[in-house]
Amino acid sequence: DSINPLNIQLNSDLFNFGLDTKTFKDIALVKKGRDIWIQPLGTGKLFKLEKSKSQYSLIRIDSTIHSGVNYKSFTFQLNDTLFQYGGAGFWQMRGIMTYFSPKTHEWELYPSNTIVNGYDDYTHFVKYKLDTEASKLYITKSLTYANMPKDFSINDIDSCYEFDFHKNTWTNLGATNPELIKVLQSSNYYNFNINDLLIFQNYLDYYWINFKKNEFGKISSTRNNIMKQPWLSLYTTKESYESLQFNLGSTVYLIKIIGGNKLSYASYSFDATELDQSTVQYVYKVENPIIQFIFNKVIPYFTPSVSITLLVAFGIFFIVYRQRKKRVPKEVTARLNYNFYHSLTVIEKELLQVLYQNHQKGESISTKIINKIIGVQNKDILTQNKSRSDHFLKINQKYKLSTQQPLPLIVKTRDSIDKRQYNYGLEPSYLVYLEKMIKSEKSLFDE
Repeated sequence: DSINPLNIQLNSDLFNFGLDTKTFKDIALVKKGRDIWIQPLGTGKLFKLEKSKSQYSLIRIDSTIHSGVNYKSFTFQLNDTLFQYGGAGFWQMRGIMTYFSPKTHEWELYPSNTIVNGYDDYTHFVKYKLDTEASKLYITKSLTYANMPKDFSINDIDSCYEFDFHKNTWTNLGATNPELIKVLQSSNYYNFNINDLLIFQNYLDYYWINFKKNEFGKISSTRNNIMKQPWLSLYTTKESYESLQFNLGSTVYLIKIIGGNKLSYASYSFDATELDQSTVQYVYKVENPIIQFIFNKVIPYFTPSVSITLLVAFGIFFIVYRQRKKRVPKEVTARLNYNFYHSLTVIEKELLQVLYQNHQKGESISTKIINKIIGVQNKDILTQNKSRSDHFLKINQKYKLSTQQPLPLIVKTRDSIDKRQYNYGLEPSYLVYLEKMIKSEKSLFDE
């Protein structure tokens, strides 16, 4: 592909391009046309991929000597310039924009009116959207250290921001929609930038964000089914694997890498016209004169009698809806849960068992126990975070696929004391069947 641009973050354990990875963990790959740049995050080094006949080589084009300040930064190209936003290092979070200067061969500060912190990792999902036509960068939230230097707890600033490269200014667009925050918290890491849309996956559902129009929603059910089938065919497996997802134009590529660096892939095309307009909501809250009029002029005139009438009507509607709602027979639910439990790996079953035991005791499961179960207790923190997230995401995806239940089986909440940590628990409404599955897989059909 010599047309479509690409910027993606790669794990250096899988893709190191022959570089010494002692000082970095991730690599930013940026492509425009036929040109490809490699930037080891956490360093100032910048390499360009050059081809001579049938041989490829990395040519270092920078002259920087500093390192350790731009881990987890978001790297991209706008026009003909490479930019980096955010990142962290040396116990500091960055909220600045830098660019690579072809004159000095170093990363220089790109001026802005203020600092907006953020970084690109697998735990604190910040969604980025680059608008190359308007020369703007959109982000769904900002981050800040809450108690530095006491600890590393992180607070989310749930507002959407826009950076205008023409004006060198950050603008707070407004508070992020709480419904969008919920969707983002359980989404996966990968994003697909297609035209004006940012596409991302939440379990087996695909969502879109249009920052220009201040809208987000779901992909149409027809297109969603087309998109999820390649994902299910590639990733629904008991074997351990690493994944990589990206898009080139309107084509999305799904990569699976198993032991021995064996690679397989699937792909599908995305149609930007197939959006479910019935699910559209706002992305960020703005001061709208119409909304202000409704709240200030209309609502105050609601008399008690009108309010009571509306409540009664709503109550009748709710009762009728509940009566008409189809319930899944107990035998069918049991069979679906039975199929789900038998699709789990040994590690996934052990995770569920430990979660259930701790739930019965009213205790939270420690990350140390989880890390030991999944075998990453001796790995670095970033690898541990990603591995935990991947395992629980796979379990929830299998559960939704097998049972068609709307809520995730495993629920992730931020620790009330240490904001850096997440606690994992179980959805209470599913405990009856989970208890039967754990105690005796056959007991599901004894009643």
